Amino acid sequence: MTGGVRRALEFAVVFAAYVATARLGLTFDAVGGVATAVWPPSGIALAALTLRGRRLWPAVAAGALVANIATGIPAWGAAIFAVGNTLEAIVGSALLGRFGFDPRIRRLRDVLLLVGLAAMASTVIGATFGLGGAALMGIGAGESSAGFWAVWWVGDAMGDLLVASLIFVWALPRVRLSLRPLRLLEVALLGVALTFVSMLVFRRQSTLRVVELVRGTYVVTPLLIWAALRFEQRGAACAMILVATVAITATGVPGSYFAAGTIHERLLMTDVYLAVTAISMMTLAAALAERRFAIGARDEFISIASHELKTPLTALKLRLSSAIRTQERPGPRDASSEEKLGRALVASSMTTDRLVSLVEDLLDVSRLTAGRLVLRFERVPLDDLVRDVTGRLREQANETGSPIEVSIPGPVLGSWDRTRVEQVVTNLLTNAIKYGAGKPIALSAYAGDGWARLQVKDLGQGISRADQSRIFQPFERVATTTRVGGLGLGLYIGRQIAEAHGGTLTVESAPGHGATFTLDLPLEPPAVVTTSPKRAS
Repeated sequence: MTGGVRRALEFAVVFAAYVATARLGLTFDAVGGVATAVWPPSGIALAALTLRGRRLWPAVAAGALVANIATGIPAWGAAIFAVGNTLEAIVGSALLGRFGFDPRIRRLRDVLLLVGLAAMASTVIGATFGLGGAALMGIGAGESSAGFWAVWWVGDAMGDLLVASLIFVWALPRVRLSLRPLRLLEVALLGVALTFVSMLVFRRQSTLRVVELVRGTYVVTPLLIWAALRFEQRGAACAMILVATVAITATGVPGSYFAAGTIHERLLMTDVYLAVTAISMMTLAAALAERRFAIGARDEFISIASHELKTPLTALKLRLSSAIRTQERPGPRDASSEEKLGRALVASSMTTDRLVSLVEDLLDVSRLTAGRLVLRFERVPLDDLVRDVTGRLREQANETGSPIEVSIPGPVLGSWDRTRVEQVVTNLLTNAIKYGAGKPIALSAYAGDGWARLQVKDLGQGISRADQSRIFQPFERVATTTRVGGLGLGLYIGRQIAEAHGGTLTVESAPGHGATFTLDLPLEPPAVVTTSPKRAS
């Protein structure tokens, strides 16, 4: 499928999904026929622009325009609503991208970003445009402005919390679904139990007297916890959609759980319950995912560290054995034996340096975790530091076919910890040599406006957008077809050192187009030096 056809298909899917779910949402007691407490299109728009890029905004705008015109309002009023709907999705996706949101929602940070930036903040735009457009058209005159705005905002927020989260966790491949009979049976039992209990709680139409004992929604919670524990984010999202479907459709049934005076009030009460429950279940699933990740990282660390330390130790043992045999050989040594002994000792020294480097990385992680990283500031000429580092690595770079090209137009002088900055530059160049695919590496540095900027650019395989935040976490590396040595700590330590100096370490890359790492450092030390680790975004 060509790029143009794929793009057209994406536009068509987003447009059709938006219009179809908009018509569904407007069937639930829409205020003035346009504002409803159930608005799934907001979640579809947010997920589409976050996952597939903001270039899909025309599909959102067209869907919003058509959906609003279908309510019978003037075209100019529908255009105002569509602008608000579209801007809401654009701003929401931009904020999520800016702060490193992971659509898999595997971290507590991701839950907070989805709730705070998307569901609560960006939806203010749509609600405000909706209120303004309605006021100009004289819609919803019987409803207070605050009430009209709140209904619109709640509807959009629910779309982000329920629909967007469902799309996020299912859209990205992560793990293969288990089709084991017992697993499928468990899914079926959970679905049946959740549907049955939700019907009893929210519709309250059973003649069983035991139902009278169920006077709260708490009986649904154990089943939702079951879904989160056993089926992680995907299970929690699906379970919440199932409960939401039953709860929302029950608002029109006489004697339902939320027995407020009007269906409008019942919808708002139901939305509040669903919002609190959805946030709680997403938080639980994310906390469990973080715990599983920590356990996996520990096991992976033990495996990687064992391998990375064993390899140089084995080589060191062989070289020292060779040197010992040469030394113990009876009789005077000739020039060839002396040369062989010298080579073995030099190689042993290099292997020892490699071991020391690995151990230092492990010690740095320990210091960062404990907040004991100490910086010793001094006046450092960055151009001299770069020349020292490139001089040491130039032979290694040339051997891999990746010569280092340095461009520093003028002196760059700042107050930094020379050893730590040198460590960052070394790690960046070492990574470029590893992943540079035998192509030239460009290093540039300059100073301006009180800051120094150093960039290392390679022309290797590049880094996908999904991996660009992951690689700054400990023990993480870019997947390659051939094994690359290292503990996966260089970029993590580098970013922590940069932030401790009051600076940043970022990456710009696209698959197949190499990667550019940018180190920005203030020329003068920060007033307060931060040495405690920050989680990579």
